[in-house]
Parts: sequence; structure tokens; C-alpha cells
Amino acid sequence: MMSNFRFLLFVWALMPGVSFGQHAVATYRMPIDDRGILISPSEPGERYYESDGRGMREPNIYKVGDTYYLFYDGAATHEGHQPGDTDAENHLWRTHLAKSKDLKNWERLGPKLKCGVDDDPQGAEKGYKDFWSASSAWLYYDRDTKYWYAYYLGADGAAPIGDDVGTPAVYYSSCLAKAETKGPKGIEGEWKQINREPGKEKSVLFYKGTNGSFPQGITVPGPVIVNPKWQGKKDTVNLKYMMFATCGANIAIVRSNDLEAVQDWDGDPNPQGWRVDKPILGPLIEIPGGFAGVPASWERIPNDRQNKTAPENANYYFDPVSGYHFLFTNQFNQQYNATDCNVVYWTKDVDHWDDRNSAVVVDAKCTKDGWATGAIGFPSVLRVDDETLLLVYDAIKGNSIGHTPRHIGYGYWKIPKFDETGKPVSAVLNK
Repeated sequence: MMSNFRFLLFVWALMPGVSFGQHAVATYRMPIDDRGILISPSEPGERYYESDGRGMREPNIYKVGDTYYLFYDGAATHEGHQPGDTDAENHLWRTHLAKSKDLKNWERLGPKLKCGVDDDPQGAEKGYKDFWSASSAWLYYDRDTKYWYAYYLGADGAAPIGDDVGTPAVYYSSCLAKAETKGPKGIEGEWKQINREPGKEKSVLFYKGTNGSFPQGITVPGPVIVNPKWQGKKDTVNLKYMMFATCGANIAIVRSNDLEAVQDWDGDPNPQGWRVDKPILGPLIEIPGGFAGVPASWERIPNDRQNKTAPENANYYFDPVSGYHFLFTNQFNQQYNATDCNVVYWTKDVDHWDDRNSAVVVDAKCTKDGWATGAIGFPSVLRVDDETLLLVYDAIKGNSIGHTPRHIGYGYWKIPKFDETGKPVSAVLNK
């Protein structure tokens, strides 16, 4: 770990936005009907205060039967925690689970994935890429095997001091866990992290892009879908599964025929494993005129990075009515080293995306009663009906841009209708 915290934060914050070029602005605004805070960190004295009491972020929401399942990252704490604490090991972020029948009353089920240091203090020497964090879990249910899979972020660094002590720091890797219980209800059971198996300690999904073209420091997983172009088991052209991952400063398509494929991070690529195909969004989006509503207290960075954002942390939805594919991302604002809004992109061809087909869906302008005007990140969506999606996201009350204490917010988004030119008829220009 780096001894200089300012340098660590600089590296952690800027690597997702490495400057490779510029792309178009988020063209439209289609904000959610924001309803405020969905769930907040545990309070002192509550059962899971020590595991999520310092913050909740990076939510992914699913529904099985009549039950909502919210996976989120919880920031550990302890009684007597003070800003400036240097014991990163006691403040790590782990994937947690909560469930609800009505989106109002939540039962917390606690941490579901462990950091490598939890299972083996010597795990870093064995090669665990999730030694300091097991977080940001995207789930996929395989109807053939009837197992849930969790594709999650592993970090082999953590911020050592400050308000954000314990926050995952580069390098980031994509890791795999599998539910121990078969069937849809396996989602709320225990999980087997593949890199805990003997001989698989160095396992990751993918580590380099094609010909090493993507930075190794940022390979974060994303949602998995069945490739709509896949023609069945005899298809020798199209691989069955697609993942929309964050690779360097891009959202990239990653492909595989095997949901369980892994490789050693320091070895040769698995020829049957996940293959980073190509970037589809990013790496930079320029916002003319800068960012509205940004607090003056935010630290500015050099002029060549001002008014630029990079997409991260995609989530996917296909609308069978319009035939459009949607990707929801948070945007890393390189001017202020923080995520400050969520954007949706759309296309008719899942392999080809255009940054101009985009709209802001959550930012400081639309949060209920202005509850969040600083850091806003990580959108996840769930179908409500043919016209509406539930959208959850993380944010901090007020105008802070830190990682703690974040809450989970939510709102409802109207699925747009499009005219014959592909323009969304309900959108307004983003000015």
C-alpha cells in the first residue's frame, strides 16, 4: 500500500478517467421522478452497524417472486471511529444484502462476500485480488443450471487514512462467486468465492484487453446478458454471454460461452474464458459550459481535464416494446474527481453505441428537495411495468464528494418513446 494518502487518492480517483480522447455530450435530460432516500446506513446499536454503519453505495436491485433484493457495498466501522483513523482493515467495503416486500421496510441480511483478508491474512501473498475489498456485485441467474452467479470487484489496495479510510483503491479486478444453494432463492443464501478454492487463488474473470490494450489497473465487471445475436449451441460466430464491464476509462463488451470461466491474473488468457472485445462508450465525454450546481468548495483539477466525464459501472435494460437496449452508467467528473450524475444511453444494435444517444437521469437538479447535490453514482434499474423502471443509486446528503456516508436513493423513470428518426420524444436538450 502507498504511504502517501494524497497520492493514493489521486491515483484512485483519476485512473477511471485516463485521458484517451473526447466524445460527445450527454445530449438530453430525462430525469427520474426522485423519491429521496430508500435505505440508510445502520445506526449505532443496530445489528449491522459495524459492517455498514459508515456508508452504503453501489446498489444492484433484483426481484424474485414478490421480494426485492438489494445488494450494496457497506462500509465497516466500529464504536469510537474518528475521522483520521488509520486502521483500514477495520473499515473495509464488502457486498451486503437487504430484502423487502414493499421497498419501505428492509431486513438486512449482512455481508455476503468476504475480503481476502477476512479469510486469510496471508491471502495477498497467495494472490487474492479481492484482498482489500469484495464489492460492487452484479448478479446473473442461469436458468439452465439454476444457480446465481455474482461478478464482483476485487481490490488489492485500500485508502489507509482519512474520512474514506478503507475505501477500495487500485488495482481493481473482476472476480467470481457462485451461490451455494440452487434455485431462485439461492440469492439470499451463502456464496462460494472461486478464488478461495485450492489452486485458484489468483482467479479473475479477465485481466487484460485484447492484445493488452486496456489498463490492467481497472477491470471492473458489469451486468451479464444472453447475447441477443447468439444462434444457439451450433453458433461459431457469436458467443452466448455478454458483459458490459468498465475497462480503464471505457465501458467495454466482454464475451464468453462459460459463466464460470476464470483465469490466473498473472497467466495467459483462458481461451475459453471471458474475452474483452471492444470499448463501446467513453473514454471522455465533454460537457459544454461545465457542470451546473457544483459547490464552489469542490477542488478543481488541471484545465485539460475540466468539463469532462467518463462512464463507469453500467447496468442494462432491454425494452421489448420499443426494441431499444439501454445502458445506465454513473459519470466520473474529472473536473472534481467525483461521480456527479447518472446517464442513460440507448441503441437498437447491442454491439454499437453512440454517446450522442444519451440523457442525464439523475443529478443535483432532480433529487427530491435537493437532498443530494454532491456525489451521485451507480444506477441500477428494475422493470415496474411497460412504461416505468425503478432506478436506485447512491449519493451523499448535501454537497460532499466523499465516499462516506453514502445512502441509497431511488426514483421512477419513464421509458422513452422514440420517433422515426430515433429521437426520444419525451426528452429535453441538456443545457
